[in-house]
Amino acid sequence: MSANTAMNVFAKAVVQCCCIPFEIKANDEVKASEDGLEAFYRLREIAQSNGMADMSLEEINEEIRLARTKRKR
Repeated sequence: MSANTAMNVFAKAVVQCCCIPFEIKANDEVKASEDGLEAFYRLREIAQSNGMADMSLEEINEEIRLARTKRKR
C-alpha cells in the first residue's frame, strides 16, 4: 500500500468514525519526557542559584558560542 493510499484510508476512517480509528496509549517515552522535565527544573534552580536565571537570549547564545569554541580547541 502506498503512503498516499494509506493516508486516504486513514482520512476516510476518521470521517466515518468521527475519531481517530485506533487507540492511543502512553508508553515509556512519557516517563522519559517526565525525566527531561525534572532535569530542566533542576537546571533552572542551578541557574537561579548562580545568578544566571535572567539571561537574555543573546547572552545565552553567546555562552553557547563560547562553549562550542572551547570544545573545538
